[in-house]
Amino acid sequence: MTDPLLITLADALANLLVSIDMTDDEDVDPDVCVPWFEDVAHKLSRLPADDRHRLAQVIQEVADREPDTRRRAALLETPDYLRLEDPDAE
Repeated sequence: MTDPLLITLADALANLLVSIDMTDDEDVDPDVCVPWFEDVAHKLSRLPADDRHRLAQVIQEVADREPDTRRRAALLETPDYLRLEDPDAE
């Protein structure tokens, strides 16, 4: 992928979601952040399948560059969590 805007936005979004998800429940109330995640997933589900697949690939590339193993694992789960590759999301 050579589109710097897509790469930067995907990196920022994936890392923000992972950072929120990895935060202790005492610091970020899950009842507050779950609707945020659901809103993001819903908006992304309206993208065409090719765009969702491309976004999932970029997030995979972000994960591949992540040195922290816990964050890498969480980043690798992000496309599934957002149902980017879900055929039922179309």
